[in-house]
Amino acid sequence: MRSEVKIGLALTALLVAVTAAGAASIKNTKHDLSSGSTGATFKATNTDQICVFCHTPHNAQQDIPLWNRGNPTASTFTLYSSSSMNNVPVKQGFTADSISLFCMSCHDGATGLGGAVHNDPNGAAIAMVGGNDLITGEANLGTDLSNDHPVNFEVTPAGIAADGNLGALDTGTNPPTMKTGDVTNGLPLFKSARGATTLECGSCHKVHDNTDAPFLRTTMAGSKLCLGCHKK
Repeated sequence: MRSEVKIGLALTALLVAVTAAGAASIKNTKHDLSSGSTGATFKATNTDQICVFCHTPHNAQQDIPLWNRGNPTASTFTLYSSSSMNNVPVKQGFTADSISLFCMSCHDGATGLGGAVHNDPNGAAIAMVGGNDLITGEANLGTDLSNDHPVNFEVTPAGIAADGNLGALDTGTNPPTMKTGDVTNGLPLFKSARGATTLECGSCHKVHDNTDAPFLRTTMAGSKLCLGCHKK
């Protein structure tokens, strides 16, 4: 029994140390839509829960990542494509399992911030301050993303080789990553119907950490984020 107690205490101490080392948090950022948030542009009037706007532990709308929102229709989006893209350009909309589509369940400016929540906290529909249930301003990307960085396309060795100005694809990491010598950690790629190494919004944005605003995976100083994939 004493050994089990010691092991339990050791694991607890390790968890505390890891938590302290990775102190970044969604709390009080623009992604914290709870009633108590001090950083949100839009927030609820009737729930202080933070995670419920996107996640639920039970009866999820989609199992990845325990998704608690109704996503917009994938085919309604127009994505960037170009004849100069060496990877196959995709313009006909997202795949239904695209992590980027999950982002658009707020950032399309047409899907309700509280109204799209699948399992409401305590069984009560979420109401937003001032009735502001739709994103406005720069965060409203709409459904025409043809003037935004391409997403939901597969990164392939052939495409990288043909371009000649891109970093290396590392499929030995979990998840797979794109990397150049300008970044310490590679930028993650995701699984979707396009393939196991698709570039998504989450490749550049880290939604739970606003250390480098707006929720970037690294700083834009010296274009470091861009240089995580592009060699210029």
